[in-house]
Amino acid sequence: MRKEKALTIGLAVCVAALALVLVNIVAATNVTVTPSSSLSVSGQVRVTVVRDGKIIFDETNHNLITNAGKDFIAQQVGSTSPATNGANYIALSADSTTPSASDTTLTGEITSGGLARAQGTYSHTAGTNTFTIQKTFTATASFTGVQKSGLFTASTSGTLVAENTFSPVNLISGDQLQITWTITIS
Repeated sequence: MRKEKALTIGLAVCVAALALVLVNIVAATNVTVTPSSSLSVSGQVRVTVVRDGKIIFDETNHNLITNAGKDFIAQQVGSTSPATNGANYIALSADSTTPSASDTTLTGEITSGGLARAQGTYSHTAGTNTFTIQKTFTATASFTGVQKSGLFTASTSGTLVAENTFSPVNLISGDQLQITWTITIS
């Protein structure tokens, strides 16, 4: 009788252990896994103005990656036929509206006077997660309140990947306005 009682208790313990294992397996299918790393894109823009060989304005601010810009980056990374040109065209504006992630154009884009949209110089060091696009514009006219820049994928139209506002700066003919976009993927 003792052997039967011990066998019954042993069997009950095994069944309970098996039930506990099964409950844990079922529960595991509903577990949320948190990735150990994530991918983000951010950046900053440095704006420098040189007049008569002297720096009269120098400011660096964070930029905004637009919704269309995030989509463009995803297409570049994952598509089997990415765009032939990256985001390396810089545009300027005197518009003071705060950038929005839904923006697709640069309101009030300047199209003359030496400040028209132009392709910047791309720079990247292998093994780093950062690249820059830099362009020096030379004003051929006077401008009041230049205060916004956009990073595009084409010389006209194209995708507005990022935009930035900076303190308004007034330019006279001959001033050099240098825009340096630094984009970091981390």
